[in-house]
Amino acid sequence: MSLLRTLTVAGLAAVLSAGTAYAQDLILNSDKTEWNPGISAMMDAAGTAAGVKVTVQDITPTDKYQAYMQTSIAGNNAPAFFTWWNGQQLSDLVATGIPADLSAEWDAAIANGDYSEAQRELVSVDGKPYGVLLNVANWVVFYNTAAFEKAGIAAPPTTWEELMADAEKLKAAGYTPFNGPTSGGWMPFIWFSQLVLGGDPDAFVGLTDGTVPYDGPAVQNAFKVWGDMYAKGYFTDPREQDDQKFFVDGTAAMYLIGDWHSGSFAEAGMEPGVGFKTFLMPSLSPDVQQSVIVEASPIVVSKAALDANPELAKAVQSMMGVDASNALGTKIQVYNGNLKAAAPNATIQANKDMVAAAKPRALVRWWEAVPSQIQGDLVAAMGAFMFNPTPEQAAESMKTMQTINADYWASK
Repeated sequence: MSLLRTLTVAGLAAVLSAGTAYAQDLILNSDKTEWNPGISAMMDAAGTAAGVKVTVQDITPTDKYQAYMQTSIAGNNAPAFFTWWNGQQLSDLVATGIPADLSAEWDAAIANGDYSEAQRELVSVDGKPYGVLLNVANWVVFYNTAAFEKAGIAAPPTTWEELMADAEKLKAAGYTPFNGPTSGGWMPFIWFSQLVLGGDPDAFVGLTDGTVPYDGPAVQNAFKVWGDMYAKGYFTDPREQDDQKFFVDGTAAMYLIGDWHSGSFAEAGMEPGVGFKTFLMPSLSPDVQQSVIVEASPIVVSKAALDANPELAKAVQSMMGVDASNALGTKIQVYNGNLKAAAPNATIQANKDMVAAAKPRALVRWWEAVPSQIQGDLVAAMGAFMFNPTPEQAAESMKTMQTINADYWASK
């Protein structure tokens, strides 16, 4: 059952007592429970700037949120603000006519030096921006520094062979090498997509546009490597629904995830840059260019809400300012890409520097790049393998995914 709770943005009582008149209450829907303090801080300032009251409504887990929002969008009942995803997910949303074109607000933010044209492209469809950046994250491998030290690993791996050798050392030292949850209805794609792009980045891109099959050589190789890792005991129990539990409690030594998770690790008592550090996932072969997934999460503004209340443009401008970015980073240690804002913690700053130095190929995350109409069914097939990581299940999952994939693209 989904958790539905409403949080009123902090500080609005003070604004009300000052005599500000609110024409209506507005809603921001999100599936990001852990980020509510930061989102609330942003919307506090945004609501004040526009003279409105904004309420944050949290719906989890992610698959329940998507179903809820799809129903709201189909019924032309979308909230004024809501969190979404970029890439194909944003393109599909723009096709509904729901999001507002935020070109004017982005023009102003770029002119002010808050963002770059490249960042604008992260939330653009056909050259027009349709969201305010809430999160810009590099996908890296977090590692427990104490676990690495106990296992005798002096430095993080730079090749796949070194990574697998380190996994053996960690297992011998009493750790499960990798945290591998399926929680939230979305996480099964993480290792699937990483192993595909680690073997063939072009094939990874082809999976998202229908030019590469889900039962072809690149996917077969990914499942083989994935299955071998399971057979060696390299992953935690996928049934655990607290996705960070095994990393935080020291059971798992490494966790492949977006660096937005550094804040929640810190809140759990792990000090960024001390208790945990990060490295870039190496390719499966030295002959394959290293890639990094760059995740960008937008807050979308309803066109109907903006048309009905043009003052909401002031709210958008506030959300894109450095003060809102720093408030977000301070509250929840999430970075939204504002060029004037401070990095929320040492890990995020280190990741920015690491990616800049390594210059890997940057790729849109599979979750955002794949057509939304088939996303959930594909993830379910990946999850089926995680619960039963056998060659037989791998073959069945690939067959299922390719049937879904082929049927979708045949209808286009």
